[in-house]
Amino acid sequence: MRKLVPTLLLLSIVLLAGCASQKPLTETEQAEQYGMTIERYREEKQAAARMNHSWDEHVKMLRMEGKLQ
Repeated sequence: MRKLVPTLLLLSIVLLAGCASQKPLTETEQAEQYGMTIERYREEKQAAARMNHSWDEHVKMLRMEGKLQ
């Protein structure tokens, strides 16, 4: 039991450190992820903001309309 606690502590620290090392995507990387040019990505982000939608809601709407794959 005494060895289990330090082992679990070490394992949890390693897992948390691995998750924290991932950096957020840049605009260019996000545009590529959605198959858009950077210009279109920025336009769609602005459109989502004007409609008071989150980005995820806006992408879902675009996909339903067939404007995004």
